This record gives sequence, C-alpha cells and structure tokens, in this order.
Amino acid sequence: MIGGRYGRAALAATAWFCSVTYYPAMAQAPAPKTASDAPVDFDIPSQPMAAALNTWAVQANAQVFVDPGPVTHLTAPAVKGSLPPRQALRRLLAHSNLLIVQGKDGVFVIKPRPLLATAPRESVPTPVAEAAPEAPAPAAAVTALASEGRWLLRLDADYVKADDGASGGGTAALGGEYFITDHVSGAVSITLPRSYAIARLQSSSLTLKYYFTPENQLRSYVGAGIDVTTLYDATGVGVGRATVGPTVEAGLDVRLNQHWMLNADASWAQVRPTVQFGLGLAYRF
Repeated sequence: MIGGRYGRAALAATAWFCSVTYYPAMAQAPAPKTASDAPVDFDIPSQPMAAALNTWAVQANAQVFVDPGPVTHLTAPAVKGSLPPRQALRRLLAHSNLLIVQGKDGVFVIKPRPLLATAPRESVPTPVAEAAPEAPAPAAAVTALASEGRWLLRLDADYVKADDGASGGGTAALGGEYFITDHVSGAVSITLPRSYAIARLQSSSLTLKYYFTPENQLRSYVGAGIDVTTLYDATGVGVGRATVGPTVEAGLDVRLNQHWMLNADASWAQVRPTVQFGLGLAYRF
C-alpha cells in the first residue's frame, strides 16, 4: 500500500518535470484549450516574438505551439485594443514569414511557411492554414497641386483708396495664376479702367506669390512684383502716360471645394500711391 503511494508520487513528479522542460515550445493559458471569436482586450507591448506569443496565450486564454528556432531573432509589434484572438495573433506575425495553423483540438500552431507543399502526416489532424497578412504600404500624401491642378482664375470686385481723392473708386479685376510648386505661383492681374480726374486710369501687375499653407482650407499668401499703370485721355483711346514700378500684395483664399474658393486681398503700388482692396471668386483646375 505504501509502495503504491510512493509510485504514484514519483510518476506525478516525472510528468511535472517534463512539462516544465518543454515549456519554451508551448505557450498556454491556464484554462481552456480553445479560443473563441469573441473580442478580447489585448495589451501586448513590442517584445521578442516568443515572449509576445506567450503573452497572447495568457490574455486570449488559449494555447499556442511554436518551435523556438524560427522565432529566436524576431521582434513582435505592439498589439493593443479589443480584437478577436485570431486577429490579434495575425497582427503579431504580420511582418514575419510564419503561418498560423489551428488544429481540431483548438491549439494554435505557429510554423515557417513551407517552400514546397508537403503531404501532412497521418498522426497530425489536417489543419487550415492562414497566411499572416502583409502590412499595407502607406498611402502617398495627396498635395493641392496634384488634386486641384496648376491653373487658377480670379474675378474680383476692387475698391481703390487714393490719397489724392482723384483716382479712387470701384473697379473690377481679372487675374490668372500658374502654380510652379504647391507654395509658389506666378500671377498676372488686369483691372478695368477707372476715372482719374478728367482721364482714365488702368493698371496691370505681374507678381510672384508664396502660399504659407497650400493644403489647408484657409490659405494665406504674400506676393511681390511689378505694376504697369496707364493713363488714357478722356475718350479712353489715346495713351497719355505709362509708368512702371514695384507692387506688393497679401491675401487669403478660403477653399469651398476641390475647385472653388473665395478670395480677399489688398495691394499697394508705388506708381499709383493707392491701396487696392479686392473681394471675389477663384477657380482652380
């Protein structure tokens, strides 16, 4: 009777020793052998792959078998969030050349992807293999130049404030721009003739603009260039005088959709010491 008890104790000790010795190849949770598809709250930091698989098994309450050799030099990415266990396991292996196989007993087996298909052993249940998905390539950023086009047309209603009181008043301006880059454009603007004493005054400008935030809905800019101001006689036909000088401007475009924008700007030219304010629409294509 005593010998039987000692015999059973020795058998239990031997089984315990074998299970501890084999632990590096089997990560398992303490309870069930199968993992359900119900989401589980995972919090697995980036760490060596063997340790990450062991953490997954504990948090998923599942068993996973892996040969230590293929995962020795692998590092698993961090996985965090509420996910089905199988999906969390796929994320751990996303950057590796490993397959996930689940047998009929619910145990997950991780093994290298075979180079040639081989017939399964009769002693092992036929598994359903799933290839770990490759991480998608990051999408390229879409710039304003690529999505909206290089050309822009403007139509503004302008108000001119002059110190002499003779060349002020309302007018209209038509402009066009070509975007060299997302931030830099070349622009030309022509205003309709307006009254100036007993004659008519018309101005045109050629400027280089810089946009500070070309990808935003609000796009501020500054510009500098040359202004050509022409003075016509009372009939608006004969040219009395044409003057060239520097000009500067600043403005803001408000993006409405992919092509249309509202515009507000202010400009100053040396040859006509006036400040010109504009408000209008712009179309980019």
